[in-house]
Amino acid sequence: MKRFPHLKKYVREHPDNKMAWYLLGKEYEADGQPGKANYCFNQAREIYEAYEHAQVPEDILEEYEAKLHEAAKRRDKKAANRRRWLLLGVLLLLAGFRNAEAPGISLPSLSAKSAPTAAANVFTAVESGSPAALGTAAAQYMRSGGDSSAHVLGLGRKGKWLIWNRKLPVTADLAPGEAAGESVLRSYDPKTCDCKPPDSGKLRRAAAAWAGEQESLAALGSAMTAYRASSGKLPDSLEQLKRPFPDNTISGATPEMRRAFDNLGIMLKREAMGQSPLPPSGEPVSAASLGGVPYFTEPLEIIVDRGRHRLAVVSGEVLLRNYEVGLGGDKTPAGTYTVTDKVVNPNGRSDGEFGSRGMQLSDTDYAIHGTDDPDSIGGDESHGCVRMNQADIEELFDLVPSGTQVTLTDNKLPEETVVPGQRFQSQNRQDQTNDRKVYKWLN
Repeated sequence: MKRFPHLKKYVREHPDNKMAWYLLGKEYEADGQPGKANYCFNQAREIYEAYEHAQVPEDILEEYEAKLHEAAKRRDKKAANRRRWLLLGVLLLLAGFRNAEAPGISLPSLSAKSAPTAAANVFTAVESGSPAALGTAAAQYMRSGGDSSAHVLGLGRKGKWLIWNRKLPVTADLAPGEAAGESVLRSYDPKTCDCKPPDSGKLRRAAAAWAGEQESLAALGSAMTAYRASSGKLPDSLEQLKRPFPDNTISGATPEMRRAFDNLGIMLKREAMGQSPLPPSGEPVSAASLGGVPYFTEPLEIIVDRGRHRLAVVSGEVLLRNYEVGLGGDKTPAGTYTVTDKVVNPNGRSDGEFGSRGMQLSDTDYAIHGTDDPDSIGGDESHGCVRMNQADIEELFDLVPSGTQVTLTDNKLPEETVVPGQRFQSQNRQDQTNDRKVYKWLN
């Protein structure tokens, strides 16, 4: 018979079916596993007694087991159909509210005249396997006018966090329908179809480029927001953000930042006036490559998990990075701070006790910095500061601006580290050393 998988699944779902327990016990018995067989027979109780004494022919048992197998297959098929109908119902419901707002999803309306050369590859990302999240993306697509095709990427979930990376799978496509106001959604969810997107290799590369661009936009948007919080106005140019220490809001720039600076300023001004950051449907969007519209709508924040020795960069519920760090046990305080001094070579050299980068936490002696003792990462050997490996602290230094909020807490982050193979890295860095001060952080 050898139908272990479906029988084990069946008894998990129907623990009161004594006949199923008896059949599973017979499978274990035939496979030479008497301990497991006896456990199943104990669950079967009177069925075991009746059938063992009655000497029921083997073909009768096989027929009954086959019927259980068919019933399980029909149930699984019905469950898949229910998922399809649920998704269809969500989309039909959304079709009746084409002008509804869908916060958190950025899908610009790019007409053929205003779209850049890569506008055919407009992306967004939602939680994988969530019909509601996919429906929200579809609603935003219809609200934006749906003039271009869009691709929906799937984010995995770990507890409360959606996990970001540069190799997100394409889970659906959105395209204009034949009639005005209609849109077509094609799902590539493996739970509902055995299919994959066309030109998957080329599309994956474009999706990875979009993900990298979004990290630049997240860093830039956070820097512009932090600058406004400290000065009362948005910066007039990118150069105002990348001044030498101590006015180095960001550590440098990327080509994506330069292309998106003007647009992002307009969006932030509209948002400050209580308007949608995106212009009305049909109004041209001077977009950067691959859309140029920020996916991350909340500033970057740092969370340090003292119990799990992790430091994460998050935006809302999306976790972009999760590094392993060294801490000081009870010497590392809980609380909320702000990144103030951002210093290159805080010891005057890259191989000092604070490593090649340091970020002071408010007006304290605590900091996030590198270390000359990489073996201490993952342990509680510091005097209270947060220690990081060199590659990690240098990426973090480039990714988050001065003014970033830092929360030190317990048991909030996943154990799994999230570190890309290709690091985020600024270019055209300005002088960010500070020869006028000897830092005496607690290390």
